[in-house]
Amino acid sequence: MNKYHKVKLDNKEFELPLAGIGGNKFVAVFDPYSDVNMNRAAAKDLYNKIVNANFQNIDVVISAEAKGAALAQRIADYLNSDLLVFRKKVKINFEKPVIAHVKTFTSGTNQLFIDKKDLEKYTGKNAIFVDDVISTGSTINAIKELLDEYNVNVLRYCCVFKESNDVKDDILYVDTLPIFEDK
Repeated sequence: MNKYHKVKLDNKEFELPLAGIGGNKFVAVFDPYSDVNMNRAAAKDLYNKIVNANFQNIDVVISAEAKGAALAQRIADYLNSDLLVFRKKVKINFEKPVIAHVKTFTSGTNQLFIDKKDLEKYTGKNAIFVDDVISTGSTINAIKELLDEYNVNVLRYCCVFKESNDVKDDILYVDTLPIFEDK
């Protein structure tokens, strides 16, 4: 079995390393921090998908630490929008932390935190959610509950790669990543 999976982003080819997820199954690991050129290419392709979807008035781009935040920052810059990042730890400036409980495919159970005042700032505002890879949708589901509670209007959930057919069809994505099996 190959040790890499080739992907094309912004008409450039990149190799994603394969990592075991148990048994004889492997996933291609997209890490936007490992290659700044890959991050730029991925952000450009995702931005083009967002523009082609013709969303109106995106006030804020929302993401979760860590890898999705690198892409979300670029997308927010391209769109001239605000950025709101759910954090892995409560920060000292959080006055009233709000918790999203997430069980992810790659990192297990964890929590994401946001300050209540930051959520309230976007009540009634239009948002898109940006992540690097969506595998099961568990991060989206956990964050969606809070965004719904604070009436943040999420126009679309977006990612560079969708990793599973189990993920909702309304995800805006650049490409899919298969789950590999070594027989």
